[in-house]
Amino acid sequence: MSGDYVALPSDWVRVSCTVPLPPREVWSALTEPDRVAQWLGSLNARMTPGHNVVLDFGDGDFFDVVVHDVRAEDRIAFEWRFLGVGPASEVRWSLSTEDGHSTVTVDDSCPGRPPSETAQLRAGWLDFLNRLATHLTTGESARYRWREVIDGGADLPAGTWRPLRDGSITDWLPVAAESGKPRWFFVVDSDGPRRFAIRDWKLIPDKSLTFAVAVPQATAVTRCEVLATETEQGSRLAISHTGWSELGLGDLQARGLRHRFAAAWTAALALAEDHAHRTARSGPR
Repeated sequence: MSGDYVALPSDWVRVSCTVPLPPREVWSALTEPDRVAQWLGSLNARMTPGHNVVLDFGDGDFFDVVVHDVRAEDRIAFEWRFLGVGPASEVRWSLSTEDGHSTVTVDDSCPGRPPSETAQLRAGWLDFLNRLATHLTTGESARYRWREVIDGGADLPAGTWRPLRDGSITDWLPVAAESGKPRWFFVVDSDGPRRFAIRDWKLIPDKSLTFAVAVPQATAVTRCEVLATETEQGSRLAISHTGWSELGLGDLQARGLRHRFAAAWTAALALAEDHAHRTARSGPR
């Protein structure tokens, strides 16, 4: 495994891995849905140019994917959005061969991506390629079970609406107040509505929001952080929700809860994105 990195823009990631296998075997692991599921995630369809597919990780995380180009045993080019919101990243998987070995190179670019996010993404791609190499050399599944962190973000246009203000929180975040204080975080999905108690609410207007969400019968709380940062085009709203492996619940129950909360955060980010665009078009409320 190698992290082949050359002089690239700060918002660009390039990593690669080499395995002692012919291109045909590696190409199958990159394109066949049942093989991709062994090291990355579940595709709902084959990667076909001009088509939209979903890459689902089974824990609430997913990418909406638009496939641009597929050249057999050569390259796959696509764009994707994590949780279906936020900026799209342009991704290319390239395949080359030399002396009976095949090399997979990943290029991932997104203009304006901050350096800290680029570093995290590079580490993530190195991990995925390690899993690909393990699957290819052993024939076994190398896919991770589920992620500890729910995270994501949305890019908001410049305008008068600010998501991290007392009067704007409920425009996008599924919370309700009692006696003037935020009290409940709501999750509504196919299993029906459910509310979870909020603790330790701390809002710094236009900058950050932190709070804890209590899960019944759990021995610990989960913790949420929302950050708003200025960008050239407007602002970036980023969320993080942690603590799922520390609840003291069974693995299946903890994973199920994470899945439900990931869906709630996905919907919240989409609402924030939609609200920001609508208010930017219509002007001050």
